[in-house]
Formats: sequence, C-alpha cells, structure tokens
Amino acid sequence: MGSPGSAAKQRAFETFGWQGITLTVPAEWELEATSGDRRSGYARLAERERDRLEIRWERPRETTSPVSTVDNYVAKLEKRMRKEGIELSLRRGLNLASPVGKDVECYGWTARHQTLAMLSVCNDCQRLVHVQLLGQKDEAMNSLARTIFASLRDHSENGTELWRFFDVEFRAPADLPLKTSSLKAGCIRTVFQDAARRLEFVRLSLAEVVLAGRSLREWFEEFFAPLGKYRSELTEERIKGHAGLKARGSRRLLSNPVALLRGRRELRAGCWHCEATNRLMICALEGPERATDSFEEALASFVCCTGG
Repeated sequence: MGSPGSAAKQRAFETFGWQGITLTVPAEWELEATSGDRRSGYARLAERERDRLEIRWERPRETTSPVSTVDNYVAKLEKRMRKEGIELSLRRGLNLASPVGKDVECYGWTARHQTLAMLSVCNDCQRLVHVQLLGQKDEAMNSLARTIFASLRDHSENGTELWRFFDVEFRAPADLPLKTSSLKAGCIRTVFQDAARRLEFVRLSLAEVVLAGRSLREWFEEFFAPLGKYRSELTEERIKGHAGLKARGSRRLLSNPVALLRGRRELRAGCWHCEATNRLMICALEGPERATDSFEEALASFVCCTGG
C-alpha cells in the first residue's frame, strides 16, 4: 500500500457545489442523492456506485458546539453498533482540518468500513455541516480527508452561490431557493423560485438528435413553455461563442388585480447550441422588470464548455 498522501496526489480534483456548500472532491465522484433544502438537507457522492462522501447540513435553532454535537452522534452510533453486535473502533479529536472561521471536531471510526468525519459550525452563518468520508477498513484516507475538509465553504460572500455537480456549473442568487431539480442523464433542469422570481437552467445532451433537423429557433419555441406566456421578441445572437438566441418579453395580467399591483413581469432568456459538447443550453429568468437585471450575470455563469 502506498503512503497516505499517494492516493490523493494521483487524483484530479474539482469543486462540488450544492445548496451553498462547496467542497473540493475527486473529479470522478458523482452526485448520487440529495434531499432537503438550504436550511436542512443531505447530499451523497459516489465513485462507481460506491458511496464515498455524505454531507448533512442544518441551521440549529439553538447555539451548539461541534464537540457536544459529535458526543450525541457518537452515543447513538455506539448504541446502534452494540445492538447489531458490531465492534466499533472510535477516534476523537483528529487533526485533519481547521477551515477558517469555523469551529470543528474531526473524528473517525472503523466498523464494517472506515469513516473519517468533520463536524463544522460556522462562526458567521451558524450553519452546521457534517461531512463524512467513507472508505475500506485498510484504506489510507487522511490526506484525502484533509483536502476535502479544509476546502469547506458553507455560505455566500458575494450574493450568489456556486452550483456544481456532474459537469454542470452555474451561479444562482443566494436568496433564491431551489424549487425543483431533475437530474436525468439527457436533461438536467434546475428551477429556483420565490414569490417574485423564477430562474431556470436547462442542459440537454445529444443536441443533434434533439434538434432532429429543426432550427434552434424552431426547437426553442416548441420546447420552452414560458415563451407562450409573454409577448416575446427572439433575436439571433452569439452566446459564449456559439450560435444562440435571446428572448425578451413582457406581460400584464389584466384579469388579476394582485398581478397589477406587482407591476409588469418580464422574461429574459438565452438559448444556445454548444457544438463542442453537442448540448443545448437554456438560462431564463422571469420576474418584475427591476428583478431581471441579474439575468446576464446568471447567463454568464452557466458553463457549457472550456470556452464558456
């Protein structure tokens, strides 16, 4: 077996981002499951169908410390292992990472498999994040754990949050919650929505098959349903160096007095065909006219290939 740091040095790393949490992880790890929302949730990353990393987060109603929280977690873990008749080897106070601005407790245990973990409480946002690295009993994981744990970021510092999973990457406003996400292999769609705004990112694979001989305009007008709700103007425009379209439309719901009070709503959208990756990309923002100024920033953040 190689030295503890050899496995980490041989890997390529990239940033994973979800619900305001970012971590540096091995590039081959894929998002396997998610649940919850920004306040409380869970994400799991896997390597070739083997679970490798679990992330849990919450905003506790009361002030808590990492040590006391780990005490409670370990007590439950020991009880469960005793009940199942499994021998548990526990290690506390490990020197694995100390992210800036956070109180942390690093620990590990070995039972059926090996786990190295870090529980972090942010001094700024008070977010509690529990990161668990999973491996084989005899796997050297300290170096990998240090890389992952030290990279933890758990809140926005510029008003937007990085979302990066699979090879999708974009930024969304930190105050705009995720409404729905569909993470199918051929079509990845995420929608962020509050009472006033709706921001959508869509990426479709196999563009040539999806277009099926239609022009980009013909396909976009058929596929993107929100266009039908607005008096929209479509213009051809290069987006990130690719053939694309931009839409801008407005509507006023005269039959709805509440909508009148909210003012005119506007649609801003961009659609383009990235030939380099054979994908179709859509970024769209709906909301009051004053709120759609952030569209261009969202569009610019949506990465389609190494050129944009």
